[in-house]
Amino acid sequence: MKALLIAEKPSLMRDIQKVYKKTNLPYTIDFAAFVGHVVELKEPHEYHAEWKKWSLDLLPMMPTKYEFRVKKSAYKVYKDIETLLRNNDYDFIINACDAGMEGENIFYSFYKKAKCTLPVKRFWTSQTTDSAIRHALEHLIDENDEMIRNLRNAAMYRMIFDWLVGLNLTRAATVKGGRTIKVGRVMTPTLAIVVKRELEIRHFVPTPYFQLELDFGNFKALWFDPVAKTNKLESLEAAQRIQAKLTPTAHVNQIETERKTIYAPSLHSLLELQKEANKFYGFTSAETLKIAQSLYEKKLITYPRTESKHLPTAFATTIASNIQAAATLPQFEQIANHILNNGTHIQKIAHSKRYVDDKKLTDHHAITITDIPVGRKSLTPGESKIYDLIVKRLLAIFLPPYVLDKTNAIVMCGGEHFKASGNIVIDKGYTILYESQKRKEEQPLPPLQEGQQLTVYHNQILSKMTEPPARYTDSTLLDAMFHAGRFVEDKMLQAILKDAEGIGTSATRAEIIEKLLSIGMMTREGKSLAATDFGIDVITSLGDHDVVSPVLTAVWSKKLKDIVDGSLSSRQFYTEMQQFIEQTTAKMKALEMTVAEKEVVTVGKCVTCGSPVIEGFKGYNCTNKACKFYISKSLMKGKITPTDMKKLLAGRETREIYFTWKSGKKGKAKLKLNGEKLEFIFAPIKQQKK
Repeated sequence: MKALLIAEKPSLMRDIQKVYKKTNLPYTIDFAAFVGHVVELKEPHEYHAEWKKWSLDLLPMMPTKYEFRVKKSAYKVYKDIETLLRNNDYDFIINACDAGMEGENIFYSFYKKAKCTLPVKRFWTSQTTDSAIRHALEHLIDENDEMIRNLRNAAMYRMIFDWLVGLNLTRAATVKGGRTIKVGRVMTPTLAIVVKRELEIRHFVPTPYFQLELDFGNFKALWFDPVAKTNKLESLEAAQRIQAKLTPTAHVNQIETERKTIYAPSLHSLLELQKEANKFYGFTSAETLKIAQSLYEKKLITYPRTESKHLPTAFATTIASNIQAAATLPQFEQIANHILNNGTHIQKIAHSKRYVDDKKLTDHHAITITDIPVGRKSLTPGESKIYDLIVKRLLAIFLPPYVLDKTNAIVMCGGEHFKASGNIVIDKGYTILYESQKRKEEQPLPPLQEGQQLTVYHNQILSKMTEPPARYTDSTLLDAMFHAGRFVEDKMLQAILKDAEGIGTSATRAEIIEKLLSIGMMTREGKSLAATDFGIDVITSLGDHDVVSPVLTAVWSKKLKDIVDGSLSSRQFYTEMQQFIEQTTAKMKALEMTVAEKEVVTVGKCVTCGSPVIEGFKGYNCTNKACKFYISKSLMKGKITPTDMKKLLAGRETREIYFTWKSGKKGKAKLKLNGEKLEFIFAPIKQQKK
């Protein structure tokens, strides 16, 4: 028996190959690797030549059969694997792409394009440790397994559906709007969320309000309306009327102390990791995903593209080895060893539904560290920060809860209520892990008793203004996408959105944000995300079109989940999908689109002819039509920004950019123009001290 194992990327292939050599299997394996997606759906004109024309009369476009083409960037990879399949007598293929919907898509898109008919076995694991790889090799899953089959069908139909939505609605909107307007099932409702907030900010009119403060020397209290539950007064006159009633003394009318016990948060899903990394370190969602993927490939964390925040029982029962890996780091040594010395508590966690629940697992469990110590592995500063966040979440679940007493005191003065609050921390619990990241604790109130007389040392009226809502950050936008039900009023639709876990997935939300930024519908200002005039015009023009509402993607995400669960047939999904595309395209064609013309951004002078070079959708091109100078915005997954391009045209080097070579190897380098050609400038290798 002989098999060909195809991994999603060369680094994973090499890891599996190494373990395979030490494992006795009843068959031999040859190895190959993709570089992510190697094929893609054909362009419209490749189905019908007339579909190359952007015309409303040709919409909707729906091929009777969906076909694939080889991606130009992956042609050699495709041909090499195709040749292996053609020239070797394999009994079956092992699909070793990432264990999830997208991994199924990557493999079976290739499988169909190559017209392969060999049986397929699934290599399935959320970890890349040697033991996990060995277990996956020894327990391959048959391709006809119901879970795998349903996952594969859902992956294929999601790809087709997104392709049809993007194709038909983008073309309709572009023709109607007079410039390229990208429309997508997840992208457009995400933009609508940001636009709504941006318009709230632009239309916000600040209004004054007033507060009345009493100073008792060792604490302060604000006037408070116990009926309206507010400490704000609308006018200065109202504040002055109350101020005139005040007396030199006051008394404590009521004291309420509530003990709050706050347990450690759940383990990380990708969404939670992205939010936390943005909050603490300002990382974008895309940066966090990239770093997490790198840590996964270094075998230091489990599979990062997960929606789950729980662990399986089987994993939890052996978690001591993962804590031992954390104990090898100086900053966690003491706490980790303390946990390890409390074996009872470790076993208790395995039975805690708060953190361990087989029923709440998706394709993958929560992100956590593996049992591989960092040791001599070289980590970038970003990798160290993300790894530390994941370690802290793991250790936190074994530590006591955070306990504090929250006290509210109601003070009476001149017949008016004044309120003061304070906290007393009883037990820092798991928060000792976050001392460097915690906000300052509220000052505790001094000891007070009901009926106690107090001296008023000073009172003052505070004049303030209402503030507009804050712009979204990566963290808050990710949260808004996940909790998209907040943006609809219908209770049933809210339930659908909650069940679908909002719009997008943990694996795609970062990509959606970056896409909106790249096409100029959103802009990033520091940590803040704002809608551009272009983005506002698009959403305003689309009005109440279905594609604007988060309900659309939620409904269809729910249908895809139903395919995975086996409660919806693929055939029924496709029929409903066709009907939807016809209806929404017709509605788009009937819209009046009013969109501002694209602002031309000049990034410098052409090194060939001296004409202005402008930023286009996919790259930077010379405005002289006779000149062929052009630089793509994307080079080996590295992004060349307008700032980078300005430096290149000025004869300077760019910043260090991260690239992924065809071999799968990652690295960073600066770029410089030599004539019309780009050159890589690598940092010199540091010599080790003897």
